[in-house]
Amino acid sequence: MKCGGDELAPRDLIKALTSETVCRNGLIDLFFKAVMRAEIRFISRYAPQRSHEERLTGNLVSEIDNSIYLIKDEFKDLSVKYYSEMKEIDFFYFDLSKGGKIEKDTGADLGFVLIVDLPDYPFTVKSFVLQAKKINNKVQIDSNQYKTLSNLNEENCGYLFYDMNFTTLSSPMVLRIKDYPLEDKCEESKKNKTKSFYLDLNDIYRGEPLSFFLISDFLNKKYGKQHNSLEGALDYFNKLCGDNPNEDSLQFNGRVGIVCLGKKINYNISHNESFRISI
Repeated sequence: MKCGGDELAPRDLIKALTSETVCRNGLIDLFFKAVMRAEIRFISRYAPQRSHEERLTGNLVSEIDNSIYLIKDEFKDLSVKYYSEMKEIDFFYFDLSKGGKIEKDTGADLGFVLIVDLPDYPFTVKSFVLQAKKINNKVQIDSNQYKTLSNLNEENCGYLFYDMNFTTLSSPMVLRIKDYPLEDKCEESKKNKTKSFYLDLNDIYRGEPLSFFLISDFLNKKYGKQHNSLEGALDYFNKLCGDNPNEDSLQFNGRVGIVCLGKKINYNISHNESFRISI
């Protein structure tokens, strides 16, 4: 891994990249740096092992979970300084993967639910669906799969690419569903009557690292599906997981990471053995 042309160990790279303030709100800045730390650990520890998408996604989610855990106390202390009251940051995830044919055909899905409940920020609950794909110099995208994602909503979904090239090993990169050149290449495959198209590393680098995407496009812009509550967001993913006979409808098959800036995420098992999450 390189930073400024000099070789740095992952721990030194984390220190270098997290030493500067990026976000105006210090609490959101802590969250951003936690995800960045998770990205660096992911690409230094797990990407070189070249596992399948489902396992890589699980590794990434675990690193995000661990990185957020490490900043919990700092987040509380800083919130008292900002707001004269203690706020928390928390992370939780559901594993909704079904395996089998769906997993083989689609790779692995990763959904995010981001909740912001801070005094100086509008109460926000948003979700985004990502289709995870490995890339080593190039990656093949199924045209029908792309169209299915497009049917969901162009602002609510995209691809997450894991760079498997040992000479680059970039952060997990997000390309929104309408980002160039995804749509153009899909249209070209349609004209050529082919069932798939290819992206190379230069195409992938037109996107954004996951950490930047979460705090810029997802948090502060129009991207992502708005919900009134956490329950509404979870209902949305449960519906995507349902057995839908319509082949043009997206079937979600993966993990949902829930991040809450401001409150603790509570979970329990009810009397009928259903798993419930609340804030």
